[in-house]
Amino acid sequence: MRGPWKNLLSALALVLIFVVTLAAVGRYHKPGQLDVISAQAMDMSAMRPPAGAAPVSLVAVRRGSLGETVTYTGSVLPFNEQDISPRITGTLVALPVYPGDQVRAGQLVAELDSAEVSAKTQQAVQAARGASINARVAHLTHHLHHRAAVAQAAAQFSAAAQGVADAQAEAQASGDAIADAEAGVQSAQAGADYWKTEIAREKQLADAGAASRQEYQSELAQAQTAFSALSQARAKVSQAKAMAQAAQAKVSVAKRQVDAAQASQDMAQADLVVAEAQAQQAQAGAAETQAAVREAAVIQGYTRITAPLSGVVTERPAAPGTLAQPGMVILKIAEIDRVRVQANVAASDLSGIRPGASVEIAAQDGGDSIAAKITSVFPSANMNTRTAVIEAVVPNPGHRLQPGAFVTMRIDKQRGGIGGAELMVPASAIVSQGGQSYVWIAKGAGGPAKTEYECAICHMRYSAEQAAKNHYRDPMDGGKLTPVKSADTPAAGGASAHKVIVQIGASDGTSSEVTSDELTATDQVIAQGMAGLTEGARIVVTEWGTNGPKSLPDAASANAGLTVYRCDKCGMTYSEADAKKNNFIDPMDGGHLTPVKGSAQ
Repeated sequence: MRGPWKNLLSALALVLIFVVTLAAVGRYHKPGQLDVISAQAMDMSAMRPPAGAAPVSLVAVRRGSLGETVTYTGSVLPFNEQDISPRITGTLVALPVYPGDQVRAGQLVAELDSAEVSAKTQQAVQAARGASINARVAHLTHHLHHRAAVAQAAAQFSAAAQGVADAQAEAQASGDAIADAEAGVQSAQAGADYWKTEIAREKQLADAGAASRQEYQSELAQAQTAFSALSQARAKVSQAKAMAQAAQAKVSVAKRQVDAAQASQDMAQADLVVAEAQAQQAQAGAAETQAAVREAAVIQGYTRITAPLSGVVTERPAAPGTLAQPGMVILKIAEIDRVRVQANVAASDLSGIRPGASVEIAAQDGGDSIAAKITSVFPSANMNTRTAVIEAVVPNPGHRLQPGAFVTMRIDKQRGGIGGAELMVPASAIVSQGGQSYVWIAKGAGGPAKTEYECAICHMRYSAEQAAKNHYRDPMDGGKLTPVKSADTPAAGGASAHKVIVQIGASDGTSSEVTSDELTATDQVIAQGMAGLTEGARIVVTEWGTNGPKSLPDAASANAGLTVYRCDKCGMTYSEADAKKNNFIDPMDGGHLTPVKGSAQ
């Protein structure tokens, strides 16, 4: 019994262990987590880490051309040169600069004796003061005295006119009084005539005894009264006529006073006009003397001679104590921060030399050659030498090139295009395969596009700040600067390779001329690391040496700019495609896959 029971108990223990194991697996198993069998059966080839980026080096496409080179001896000229001469005659009392001295525009470089000029200036100032006082006096005389005289004469004329009106009114009243008096005479004459007849009749009656003596005396008294009234009336007429004559005399006097007042007013007005003209003349004289003062001040300023431009003193033909005159050169100043390098080129070589052509200038000091561009080709040739002048304006830091020095100019003759307009790429960037030639360019630059400015003549490029500073003109050849878009160097891991078919032109083994409908001067070609590239392959820019990349980018750099998915448990990363394939669950441990930027940790 012991043996069977023992076997039964063992079987029951195994069943119990299996049940507990199943329960534990059901309790702690995470979604997507693989068991051992499933993990062994899983296709690990599907679990690829993020794709890496090929290390490459980039070179910007440029414009230029390959052609014949000619060499000429040239000479250095200052960019600008100015002869300094005085504007007035005077003795030089100071000449503080010497050949080789740097001067700036506006700096004092010479001074003339100013004693005589100062005396003339003071004389002009005194004359201006006197003229100003005279003008003030004339102004006051005009405005105060003569205007007051005109006002007084006008008042007198008004008073005289009023006197005429009053006298005429009085004469009119006298005339009316004469008429009234004459009417009184007529009335008194009628009464007197009546009583004269009546008293004669009454006397006859009284003498005849037909009327009493008393009646006669009464009527006689009335007659005498009538006669007396007539006499008084006649006296009034005489008095009225006398008053009328007096009034007429007053009218005549008043009219003469009006005429006199009018004459006084006319004279005062004429005096005012004269005074006004004198005041204007005095003002004009004051203005003239002020102009003389300003002129004297200007002439005084001519005793201090300043540099009209910044540059270097090249000659000092005069010395202090010299009597300098207008037109006499006392200094020469040249602007040599930039210089003009000229050469006389044979007419046979001019056909390939245009503004913008490259030129290499070798100075006599044996230093490094100076790379520049031809800025102008003179439009006419010398009739005797059959040569024309070509010129390059070049910066001259440290004043290495001295005016008058000889240089050697190695000039590139351009075969085609205008101003070297061919696209140039490194010869090593060209891949020839299957009868086609192509280059790889970088697409998807990490930095934003920026605007550069390209010269329409020589195709040199300038930054936006440089273009604005030079008023959008090439400082070398004066060509118009037009905006073009230029991409920054691609950020690590943020660019891809793109194949562009090209046609190859001339090549010197280092650079090649190419043409393409797709390639532009703003592109950057892959010069090293093209092996194994495919369309759209990710690239990362790194420094190359003779044996390949000097250093390889780390994983973070290689994946910069890409979205990968990291497990929140084990930290393993997956590409976006693999994360989607596994429903964003880590197939190894069931952890959730969350997106992160550019990491391969």
